[in-house]
Amino acid sequence: MTGRQASSLRVAVASHEPARGKRYPAELKARVVEFARARRSEGASWGEISADLGVAFETVRRWCLAAGARSSHALVPVHVVPERVERLVSVASPSGYRIEGLTLPDAVAALRELG
Repeated sequence: MTGRQASSLRVAVASHEPARGKRYPAELKARVVEFARARRSEGASWGEISADLGVAFETVRRWCLAAGARSSHALVPVHVVPERVERLVSVASPSGYRIEGLTLPDAVAALRELG
């Protein structure tokens, strides 16, 4: 995002005269959300975006969440897989050696060494 875009939005936000119950125009909110999404994708924090625009940190974050923008703390589905259980084997060599409790890769290595 360019500094020019941030400046333009900062001016637009500053021109809004806050008053109790007086909301920001939907078009301005949409521009702020678009800017914030782009900055977040660049790795900017909510605090940096807030400073760029001159809008309260929580206001920017809340607008983005309401518009469906994903927060860095959003919950995402995960797929849990069961822990892989290594089976242990016993190896008996033709010459009479016996080794107990080996994983399969360890057993193969032992047989190669004994062979």
